[in-house]
Amino acid sequence: MKKTLETPLLPQGKATVAVSGNAVKIVSALKNTNTEVFKTPANPKLEPSVSSHADCNILQLDRNKFIADKTSALLLSELFKKNNIVNYLTIGQENEKIDFSRNDEKVNIIIEEIASPYPNEVRINVKRTGKAIVCNTKYVSESIKSYSDNYGIDLIHSNQGYVGCSSVLISDNAVMTDDESVYSAFRRIGFDCLMLSKGQIKLSGHNYGFIGGACGFIDKKLIAFTGRLNTHSDAEKIKAFLNKYNVDYIELTDEPLTDVGGIVPILEEI
Repeated sequence: MKKTLETPLLPQGKATVAVSGNAVKIVSALKNTNTEVFKTPANPKLEPSVSSHADCNILQLDRNKFIADKTSALLLSELFKKNNIVNYLTIGQENEKIDFSRNDEKVNIIIEEIASPYPNEVRINVKRTGKAIVCNTKYVSESIKSYSDNYGIDLIHSNQGYVGCSSVLISDNAVMTDDESVYSAFRRIGFDCLMLSKGQIKLSGHNYGFIGGACGFIDKKLIAFTGRLNTHSDAEKIKAFLNKYNVDYIELTDEPLTDVGGIVPILEEI
């Protein structure tokens, strides 16, 4: 039996993960680990290199609230129905009234228009933690602002708009990032932060990608990387940081770490 995650991005059981449908090798490798994959479809409004990236198109706010691009939202609702997640599911536009009730039998998916160029493409590219939402407050979605206001959750500003891409939650109080502004934002809310060297993650069509786009949890305390950790100059620091929080890791390919838009857990087995 499966349910939506209690804590976004940190599954407490074997996860169903959202991954770019274009990341064929990663999808295949994940299936070889018996991980169920939700293939994020291409968003035609985003530039091709990131159009199907999960971290650009899907965001979980809490157990029963998600924000997603329209194409992903419709398929996500089918996934929920297939797994009998809820008895009642609603999909609404951003400018419609958001249902903020805490009814566990209800999932609300808000449709957000995510489109290139920057900054529109980072409207939901944030990190939701138990303490706050780290984001570029100038460009973040109005839906996220409304959610924050309703629940009294702080929005912590980062000059970096791609907060979701450029950071990796390791626990509910620990994060890795390769961006100084993101590092500073998490430090302000008391997180243990590991600062990594920038520019060592491959991303097709760009000079480099982000560490958050190259990994994600597939089970409790088990994170999967898209390539070999040793291709990163901070590999030993990363391994030590994971070990500090009793997190194991696997490498899905023998290739360099590559930004595929993250491996985003959305369901967990119970």
